[in-house]
Amino acid sequence: MRNAIGLMRIMKKSFVIIFTIVGLSFVSMPANATVIDFEEISRPYSGNSLNSKGFNFFNDCGNYALCILHRDRDNTYNASSGGVTFAHNSPQSTTSLTHIDGLAFDLISIDFADYFNFLVSQHITLIGTYARGGTVTQTIALRAIFGLETFTFNWQGLTQVSWVETSGNWLQFDNVVVQTVVPRHNWIEVSAPASIALLGFGLLGLFAARRKQGHKITT
Repeated sequence: MRNAIGLMRIMKKSFVIIFTIVGLSFVSMPANATVIDFEEISRPYSGNSLNSKGFNFFNDCGNYALCILHRDRDNTYNASSGGVTFAHNSPQSTTSLTHIDGLAFDLISIDFADYFNFLVSQHITLIGTYARGGTVTQTIALRAIFGLETFTFNWQGLTQVSWVETSGNWLQFDNVVVQTVVPRHNWIEVSAPASIALLGFGLLGLFAARRKQGHKITT
C-alpha cells in the first residue's frame, strides 16, 4: 500500500514538472510601463506631430504649426507642478497616440487639465482601437480644479488611442502611462523541439520510478 501511494506521489510530481516546463513556451515577460512626461523636451515646440519615448502624438487641427504647444516649467498656464506639459491649441481637435513602430500597447492612465488651468470643467471622449479589431470608448469629466487630474483606463492591446474635448475648449495632457505589448518573436520561450525533449526526459524519469517501485514490490 505504501509503495502504491509513493508511486502516485512520484507520478503527480512528474506531471506537474512536465506541464510547467511545457507551459513556459506560452508565457511572455511583460515590458515595463513607460511614463511619457515630456521632460526630455527642453525647447519650445509647436506643430501637429510630436514623438516622445517611442510614441507619436498627432493632432488634426487645421493650423498644423499650432496644433500642439509646449508648456515649459515657467509657463503661467502650466498645470504641471514643476514639470512640462503639452496642450491642444485648437478647439474640438483630436489628438491620436500610436507607437512609432506600429506595435500594440496598453494604455494605463493619462493626466489632463484645462488649457489655461483656469478651473474650467469640461468633458473629454477617448477612443481606443484594439489590435484584434473593435474599439472602446469612454467619456471623462474634468473637475473645476487647479492642476492635472489622473484618469485610469487599463485598456489592453491597442494600436491607437485618440481623445477630443466634447465640451469646453482645448486641453493640457501629461504623464501618459503606456506599456508596449511584447511581440511574440521577443517572448522568452522554450522552443517546440526543446519542449518535446523535456517532455521525453520527464516520461523517462516517470518510467524509471515505476520500475523501481515495481522491483520493491516483487522482492
